Amino acid sequence: MRFGPIAAALVLAAAASPALAQNVPDQPAGAAPAPSANPVERFQAYVQLDGYKSMLSQMATVGETVSAPECKEHKAVSHTIMAVFVPPAFADGLHPIQGVWLDRAVMQRCGIEVFQNVLFQAQAADKPPAAALLLPGATATIPPKQAEVMKDVLDGLAKKNCSDQSQIIPVNTKRDKEIKPLKIDEKGKVVEGAWKETWTLKACGKTVNATVDLTADGKGGLAHKVKL
Repeated sequence: MRFGPIAAALVLAAAASPALAQNVPDQPAGAAPAPSANPVERFQAYVQLDGYKSMLSQMATVGETVSAPECKEHKAVSHTIMAVFVPPAFADGLHPIQGVWLDRAVMQRCGIEVFQNVLFQAQAADKPPAAALLLPGATATIPPKQAEVMKDVLDGLAKKNCSDQSQIIPVNTKRDKEIKPLKIDEKGKVVEGAWKETWTLKACGKTVNATVDLTADGKGGLAHKVKL
């Protein structure tokens, strides 16, 4: 994954699984929307382009194929921008030349609605943004925290004699009980609150559910505990 220094700090370390560390080839983004001097409006139009949605769908389909190969069809239904880590900026071309954002694709997995999360980073020279899969599901954690938690999950699995990361595949994440009401800032970061999540993985031929306790530490970060 070829991300710049800013996004490198955001991207999961190979999403903990080499199978999920994949990019798609550059895709055309379709016809340009009417120019707008407002970068927010221009970005909103950009992410509705057929080419952008096609690139997102391809990435999300890759994730679904890995997470749920038993399903015959993987289909992206819709998508939502979940967080903007670096505000997008445009020049004269079609694609943004600056920006890092998280897009969540709604997928149909064997008839059940699930999510695939894709991190995008703008590139220079009017190129389509670079894209990388993050953990699937509805986790409220941002990419750096996902990497921290996954490291503890992998350490726990290794203690259970499952250390081959090629055999560890994230399947889903879901938010469970909210212990303390969450407050999320404009960048999609939890600044107050405490809650539980369940992270489901296929690990060495078995289905494993990791319980993750998360608490805002009051310093801009999150404390976590993992139980397998």
